[in-house]
Amino acid sequence: MRVKRFGKIFILAVFFLPFFVEISFASNNQDVGAFNRANVYYEQGNFDEAIKQYKSIVEDGLESGNLYYNLGNCYFKKGKLGEAIFYYEKARRLIPQDKDLESNYEYARSLIKGGTFSSQESFPVRLWNNLFEKLTIDGLTLALSIFFISILISILASLFFAPLKKQALILTAFLGLCFVVGLIGLKGKISRLNKEAIVVVEQADAKFEPMEKATTYFTLYDGMKVEVVESRDNWHKVKRQDNKSGWVRYGTISTF
Repeated sequence: MRVKRFGKIFILAVFFLPFFVEISFASNNQDVGAFNRANVYYEQGNFDEAIKQYKSIVEDGLESGNLYYNLGNCYFKKGKLGEAIFYYEKARRLIPQDKDLESNYEYARSLIKGGTFSSQESFPVRLWNNLFEKLTIDGLTLALSIFFISILISILASLFFAPLKKQALILTAFLGLCFVVGLIGLKGKISRLNKEAIVVVEQADAKFEPMEKATTYFTLYDGMKVEVVESRDNWHKVKRQDNKSGWVRYGTISTF
């Protein structure tokens, strides 16, 4: 009875598999077509249509560093500095080694009104962050998987190859240290997801309290980067890189 049931399921799976594969390929072809159309619109200077096509791909649940980079360039051409930096930041998480992206990103940041603020973090913390800045979450995950498998192999080698036991244990300790360091770095990157944000309005007043009539503590400008500390009602509590914190209205920042 079970064999017959399995046979029916197998036949149905084989029958419908080409249908699902065709849908998948059609979806991919549509996204490639949208990407190519967007590139053409960009080259023609029609940035609004280019943005529309690029965002249609994002809405399909797909993302890539080049896609976000192109979106950033479109917004930069339109003079929307905050939106441009926002998408450059998203691209940097996926292609942190791209030199063109980094060049455009740094130039865009140089145009921020009021300049940028120096980080108040201690030197060891900044050094630690710089260590993982050029690594993606996917890259770190892959590296940790390799370290973990290597640790297992090294442990097995110490158990079954007596002459290599000492060397294998030393290697295991070294790989274990690398694994722990990488794990902490990965945790730090994940913890920053949806907590970092870019100001996407010309000017945003950060207030002492989440109230419209509250006193303004400092002013944020288009393109500035902040950290979201807390959200309440229609307000975000944000922290600048110099550690000053204040409340801004929803819609003034975009998290990434």
